Amino acid sequence: MTEPLCPGKAAWPELLGADGKIAAATIEREKNYRVKAVIVLIGTIVIEDFVCTRVRVWVDKRGIVVKVPVAGKAAWPELLGADGKIAAATIEREKNYRVKAVIVLIGTIVIEDFVCTRVRVWVDKRGIVVKVPVAG
Repeated sequence: MTEPLCPGKAAWPELLGADGKIAAATIEREKNYRVKAVIVLIGTIVIEDFVCTRVRVWVDKRGIVVKVPVAGKAAWPELLGADGKIAAATIEREKNYRVKAVIVLIGTIVIEDFVCTRVRVWVDKRGIVVKVPVAG
């Protein structure tokens, strides 16, 4: 089995709705201070780069966590408009095959659960990615 790119805990769904400062402290404590939890106001433009030592804690204007904090890269906006099969292969390769990229036809009903080892790749009937793939 291959080693994960970001060893240890990868996501904190239990912090959704928590105070951002408490969430950041929790993440840094659980990752043994090897990561920096960065509080970011929702809507802020950030570079979607892959950094194992950073976890973004997305908060609203009240400081409440509004997105599940995830270690490393969690979204692939650069794949919007790409072929779905190529996008899925790219995601799995970048995540060192520790996630499963699932191609889903837009309009398909799915369970809205959070699974940190899954990325849904939403495609149209031509197989083109129509939504930004996001971990979860």
